[in-house]
Amino acid sequence: MPVFLLFFAFTSLQAQDSLRAMNCWLCKNNQHTATRPYNYGWKHEIPYIATSVGLVTIGIVFDKTNDVKPYTPQELSKLNRNDINAFDRSATYNWSPGLSTASDVLLVGSVLSPLLFLSNKSTRHDFGWLALMSWEVLSINYGMMNTVKNLTNRARPYVYNPDAPMDVRTGDDSKESFYSGHTSTTAAMTFFVATVLTDYHPDMKTGYKITIWSLAVVYPAVTAYLRVGAGKHFPTDVIAGYAIGAFTGWLVPFLHKKKKSTDKFSFAPISIQGNAGIYLSYKF
Repeated sequence: MPVFLLFFAFTSLQAQDSLRAMNCWLCKNNQHTATRPYNYGWKHEIPYIATSVGLVTIGIVFDKTNDVKPYTPQELSKLNRNDINAFDRSATYNWSPGLSTASDVLLVGSVLSPLLFLSNKSTRHDFGWLALMSWEVLSINYGMMNTVKNLTNRARPYVYNPDAPMDVRTGDDSKESFYSGHTSTTAAMTFFVATVLTDYHPDMKTGYKITIWSLAVVYPAVTAYLRVGAGKHFPTDVIAGYAIGAFTGWLVPFLHKKKKSTDKFSFAPISIQGNAGIYLSYKF
């Protein structure tokens, strides 16, 4: 995960709570009329930072203590792709280093996607805090993914494919198929960016909102397609990765959101021409 995100987070100055009366190309009438949607502050961030660090640590511990050995050439010769469920079996015929490289490019692009917050005045004001939130998303996603990979030790599809090089089929990561880290990371970051942009701009122009969320949904789907086509993952690997990543990317902003007042009923003492009374109010 990029160091610059942490740098900006720790050197950021807290902006004013209200971002009203700003010109904004994303908002209707080009006028930003919303306040900051999230709670910021180091005390507020401590539980999320602790959770992020904790999950990353757990994932690393599982990775370092995993004593499962890669396949030997003799073991590979005994594998039968017919033992794979019918839904996933077709992936065992795939092998494409080119598609794998393309998925790596999309992965890097998703990690850098929070830089889009610099393109708009409202999110630019809070870039340090948003960078910290993006680090939390990346860390939580990485920790969960690394832990599950080392608990399940699922063989990758290419181990069944003789077209893949022997050194790859017997490599250290040949049993880290479930679930797809590329897919979960791209889904986490695109859903995070889309959620933040729409939360900061509740009056966003409809065309922009459709475009942003379409990209957020399609981008990790393309990544998933490339990972299956490359022979790196089964369809169930990328489906699980997509779901978990998208949920993580949505959850972190949701937990930071300011709570709206739900008090519909209120009362207060009043005095009219020397007569005491109570003022009652109910919001429908």
